[in-house]
Amino acid sequence: MIRFCLNGNWVEETQIDPNWTVLRYLRTKTNQLAAKEGCAGGDCGACSILVGTPQPSGMQYMAINACISLLGSLDGKYVITVEGLKNQDQLHPVQQAMVDHHGSQCGFCTPGIVASLAALYHNQNGQAVSEHDIHVALSGNLCRCTGYRPIIDAAKAMHNYPAPSLQAAVMKNAVQQFDPQHNSGAEPALQNDGRTLYIPENEVQLCQLLSQHNDAVLWAGGTDLGLEITQQFKQFTTLISLHKLASLTEVSETENEIRVGAMVTYSNALSILSAHFPAFAQLLDRIGSRQIRNLGTIGGNVANGSPIGDTPPVLFALNTKLQLASAGGVRVIGIEDFFKGYKHTDLQAGEYLQAIIIPKLSVSQSLHVFKVSKRKEDDISAVLMAAVIEHDRQTIKDARIACGGMAATPLRALKTEHALIGKPLTLHSFEQAAAQISHDYSPIQDVRASVAYRLNVASNLVIKTGIELIAGGLSS
Repeated sequence: MIRFCLNGNWVEETQIDPNWTVLRYLRTKTNQLAAKEGCAGGDCGACSILVGTPQPSGMQYMAINACISLLGSLDGKYVITVEGLKNQDQLHPVQQAMVDHHGSQCGFCTPGIVASLAALYHNQNGQAVSEHDIHVALSGNLCRCTGYRPIIDAAKAMHNYPAPSLQAAVMKNAVQQFDPQHNSGAEPALQNDGRTLYIPENEVQLCQLLSQHNDAVLWAGGTDLGLEITQQFKQFTTLISLHKLASLTEVSETENEIRVGAMVTYSNALSILSAHFPAFAQLLDRIGSRQIRNLGTIGGNVANGSPIGDTPPVLFALNTKLQLASAGGVRVIGIEDFFKGYKHTDLQAGEYLQAIIIPKLSVSQSLHVFKVSKRKEDDISAVLMAAVIEHDRQTIKDARIACGGMAATPLRALKTEHALIGKPLTLHSFEQAAAQISHDYSPIQDVRASVAYRLNVASNLVIKTGIELIAGGLSS
């Protein structure tokens, strides 16, 4: 059984297909029709809804893409659709502002836009928002009528309206907590037509389930797996949702390293990465949309094994280690040893990625990250390069450079690195080393870029690393 609060009312389900998305459930089972399926890929935001988690200060909301979110991942959550925002005849301030400022055109995308702005409204605790905040909140919402000006006007004005009624579902600050004892975690949460969903409560249960079900698919944020259901029409026989494993959402640090749990989302990782790796944090802002970053996890981006994942090249450059766990114990490996081939990793039967261990930079090291894609935001990289350069302000002592999108896996540029190490810290050294890129990579040609383009871009990014380092790092 799964149990969640939908627009103020607790719902229990036992017989739903484990492969159902949140959007399919809302539109076919509950007749909540405001959220639409536009792209079925988490790109357009027409399906956006609010998911809340009770916090000591009240409800913490986030906007997510219902089209690629697994229904089972709502277990214990608090869900608000656009239908649930108003209270009787009183519209929510976002809704009223959209009406008064003519923010709705054809109406197809409007509910998703309202959901994203409502998340912004409640998480700002009644404070006015900047235009930058509005743009970020709406970065995952496509207005097909191209009428963004009145939408932005509405967002600027939404705090001028009376706050929602205390009786409105979205304002309930004391939400009945989910009782973890209603489900053992080791027993199926949903079963239907030969397909099963498990929702372990702790890592002991997860290890037990993986020992019993070697073919189980682990569902973290689901921002990639969701596409397999909605666009490739796959049906997974055994699913294990990780969303209730609090131990995998922990972030800690020591004097020398940062440990990031595999279930830490991009959004939640932003603060600690900003403090220690600003270039890494800036990259996170270009991964998908706000809705995707609220769901997607750094661990999932690694364990997925994709050659175009944005975080692995950065983790390569940072000499990251991965902590893998199973019923047999824990082992730690370098991230370069994790990727074995296209979509093939070193995860053994019964294992899962537990944590990502990132060494902190020394005072003589700097991190440089560059993403090249057709769109600045919400797009897949044609080339992503990350470089850690160590120097004494005169000589390059060490270099670690890695690229994504250039091979079947993320890959170090070893010849380019070798051409830099020991050379003077000058732009000329980087220009000479850039010529080695064509010896490090043999990229493919696809819809995103040609072979020549990728090699030229990667070569230029080596030079850009030098420019950025010399112009910025040495002047401080």
